[in-house]
Amino acid sequence: MPAVPAPESAVKRAAFKKQQTEAFKKAVQAQNQEKSELKKQAYVRGLKYAKAYKGAEQKLVTLRRQAKSHGNFYLEAAPKVVIITRIRGIAQVAPKTKKILQLLRLRQIFNTVFLKLNKSVHTLLRMVEPYITYGYPSLSTVRKLVYKRGYLKINGQRVKIQDNKQIKDKFNNKDIVCTEDLVNQIYTAGAHFRAVSNGFWPFKLTPPKGGMNQKRRHFIEGGDYGNRDTLVNKFLARMI
Repeated sequence: MPAVPAPESAVKRAAFKKQQTEAFKKAVQAQNQEKSELKKQAYVRGLKYAKAYKGAEQKLVTLRRQAKSHGNFYLEAAPKVVIITRIRGIAQVAPKTKKILQLLRLRQIFNTVFLKLNKSVHTLLRMVEPYITYGYPSLSTVRKLVYKRGYLKINGQRVKIQDNKQIKDKFNNKDIVCTEDLVNQIYTAGAHFRAVSNGFWPFKLTPPKGGMNQKRRHFIEGGDYGNRDTLVNKFLARMI
């Protein structure tokens, strides 16, 4: 008895499924290869940045020692980046103050952002000072925030950073392909600081361990709000 040929629809369906399977395998293979290359590239860049940070620190120590040996003090460069944390809620906030806090992207209590420090930013900080605390972040603070609390703004959604490919697709820039690139751009106020800062969702931190002192008094009076200079890093370490 002659064999009955398979229906044409079944043959087409099987061919289509086979084509789909092969395309899927190729896509997975290409994606894995891209991730592997990005991982190698991130490692190389991490080493380069670490070497640059160490060199800058050693240079600073040398300049301080030289100044001290001549009986002088070394005047360090002014900070380029400021980190701002909102420490008070929305109760009894004046409309102008509320608008400035919205411009700074500090819509919720304990929201934290990075900004380049300039005259206009300094003026805004002084106007909303009773509602925020701010200072100059260390490399350790920037790195902890990006790795532990870093969320990207993708299509209006708050998305956790999962891998380097996600960063590369988000910024579409050859200078920003891994997490260490984000840390470097923020810490050094790099050429792409604005794109990186706006690409992050405002960092959401927890209330500080041990609580706050008096958030309605200035830091220099034993309170919490205002400029903490480099001491802001100790405060943020209790919140990350």
